[in-house]
Amino acid sequence: MCDAYIAAMTVGDPERTASLFSTTATHEEPIDTPVRKGRDEIFAFLDQYKDLGFRLTRLGPVTVVGNRGAFQVRVDIPTPDGTRSMTATDLVTVDDEGLISGIVVLPDAEATP
Repeated sequence: MCDAYIAAMTVGDPERTASLFSTTATHEEPIDTPVRKGRDEIFAFLDQYKDLGFRLTRLGPVTVVGNRGAFQVRVDIPTPDGTRSMTATDLVTVDDEGLISGIVVLPDAEATP
């Protein structure tokens, strides 16, 4: 699930990414911002970033406890001045159907990926 999410985000496909979420999922990206609820709100959020061309690369293994997983990604963001890179930690909860029921993203712009 985590690698499917990373792949969908990297190609800038909000429909494919949103389809990985349950219909009642929550999405908090970045942490401490308003939580989006349900696929429609999640899709609307993702759709506004689809043309940025950022690339996500998983760093290390996914840590899994029960129905929760945590993983770090390197986020490469193209800018007019070159690529800006940062690290983010994603905390994911998966439902019984294997869909993401919640995700919280903790970006760290100061970390060196």
